Amino acid sequence: MQALRGEDKFEMWRTLVRPLFDVKPIGGDVANFSGGADILHAGTVLLSRTAATAQHFRREVPKYAAPEWDHIVVQLYETGGYVGDCAGEAIGIAAGEISVLDLGRPFETAASDFSNVTLVIPREVCARAQSGLFHGRRLGHESVMTPLVRSHLTFLADNASRLTSAEMGAGVEALLTLMNASAGREGDARARAALAASLRQKIVQFIDERLADPELSPAAIASACGLSRASLYRLAEVDDGIASLVQSRRLSRAFDLIADASARAVRIDDVCHSVGFASAAHFSRAFKACYGVSPRDLRALAGQHFDCSFLKRDHRLADWTVSMRQLYERLLAGGR
Repeated sequence: MQALRGEDKFEMWRTLVRPLFDVKPIGGDVANFSGGADILHAGTVLLSRTAATAQHFRREVPKYAAPEWDHIVVQLYETGGYVGDCAGEAIGIAAGEISVLDLGRPFETAASDFSNVTLVIPREVCARAQSGLFHGRRLGHESVMTPLVRSHLTFLADNASRLTSAEMGAGVEALLTLMNASAGREGDARARAALAASLRQKIVQFIDERLADPELSPAAIASACGLSRASLYRLAEVDDGIASLVQSRRLSRAFDLIADASARAVRIDDVCHSVGFASAAHFSRAFKACYGVSPRDLRALAGQHFDCSFLKRDHRLADWTVSMRQLYERLLAGGR
């Protein structure tokens, strides 16, 4: 089969992005153009992971016409970046930074070779977060909120195909709350709760990376996450304490290892120790209390190719939103 020419690739690309942008390659050379996108329609939003060679992006909006696409675009540039003009205001985005574009307003940018995560959100969904989603908004490396927004947007992109519409909706709502918080509304209880929930997710990630570490102590976790011991304990209150959080993450990893049909030769006692349990008896009791089956029963079910997913759903996004709600209620109850 004959390979597509650069001209053909660019024409396909231009057709793909035409509802949002007019594009042309920088320098006008389409012979070496390359680009592609993985796109998912999730409920009311579109999410894509995109990569392409350098090009100009342009959007013109007729002054008196209602926009065909009345949406807000949030983009995380994983590599590359762009410079340009958003309705008369200069903008520049580097790798690791986030930008906001309003499809109801004009803009023109020039991007280097890039890869990004793009989230296209209907304007009515964004109504409660307009202060954080203005045209030309930039979340740069200098903002302490940028890593939190970046990690949440990356999570949505990494897990989009596995999330239900309701879970994606909750994830977008959480993103909008974070965007508002980073716009200077840290005094708002909901924004502070969203920030606290994201800090908690940072703690969870650190724990997950070190489950077998015998030095996984509250002091080590607090130090690695840039928190005081008091802040760490406060953030873990929704999990009945930091020790309970660590144990739940260890059990979660153990479940995955035991239920993995390709790893049936791995002894359950070895799984127990690999996730940081010193006592096999303690591990077995805790596992059954958490999942309703013993480790050996789960191994037997998995060996019969039984679908055990109902015992352990991926609760990461639901966990984020539940913890944010609990933290918000605590903030209101404490008058803080």
